[in-house]
Amino acid sequence: MKLTVMSQNVQYGAFEDGRWEGLVEIIRDVDPQLLCLQEVDALADPERAESIRKALGMELVVAPSKYLPTALAWDPAVWEWAGTETKYSLTEMHHGYCTLQLRPLGLATDWPVPLVAISTHLNPYSAQAAAVEAQLLCARAYRHGGIGFIAGDINHMPLGDPEPDWSLVQPYNRTSRCLRRQHPDDPWQGNRIVGQTLRDGDFTDVAAHLADLHRDPELLQSTGRHGLLRVDQAHVTQPLVPAIRDYCRVDPKEYADHFGVVFTLDLDLVDLSHIRDFT
Repeated sequence: MKLTVMSQNVQYGAFEDGRWEGLVEIIRDVDPQLLCLQEVDALADPERAESIRKALGMELVVAPSKYLPTALAWDPAVWEWAGTETKYSLTEMHHGYCTLQLRPLGLATDWPVPLVAISTHLNPYSAQAAAVEAQLLCARAYRHGGIGFIAGDINHMPLGDPEPDWSLVQPYNRTSRCLRRQHPDDPWQGNRIVGQTLRDGDFTDVAAHLADLHRDPELLQSTGRHGLLRVDQAHVTQPLVPAIRDYCRVDPKEYADHFGVVFTLDLDLVDLSHIRDFT
């Protein structure tokens, strides 16, 4: 059973300036069974959320947020909903997260625990603050047995990606995404603390995993149009690593300022031996 997951930062204001219609068409062309969305400010309005749900032909949950909400959509023909969790989205995070517990339909062997899917948008202004948010998300991902992923706008330097030309990056992005320099002439270096945090939580970066496996550095291309980093990422727990099959970027054309990222999992290859009580 193949599962296609897509994550897309839609860029705030998409409903007001008419970009949602174009984004929906791009998403429908991908045809994901799970969809992670960020910067969905318009979907805080229940009527607008319902219109997008109908346009996508998917169920949809929008998380509360102090600033820019996140959301998750799923295909009810593929997934049985088992729960929604947004407990700390409004109070402990800058933009927040949305978490679903889902059980796949049609597998040869039923899973003893649900999949935990997390859509998130980490703090863009501080790698250290984003790392603290990542620690919280690690805990949420493991609460139901350990089959889970975190996907979204991670906003910071991946663990193994090459350094970009930081001289081409806006100063405000350098100060949030780079290590402090001792002297103005020292070279800029990306702060990889968020990637280190996720690695230490036994998460695997999907794009980096496949780039290593296939010796294909093209998979590490930037996803932000302006910041020169692969800020949009997907990280999976150990049971899902053997199931990773594919990854690509999706060009949103003029409808958003981030590329979408899409990854494919073969759910029949999930390693159930890693499942245990993490609570």
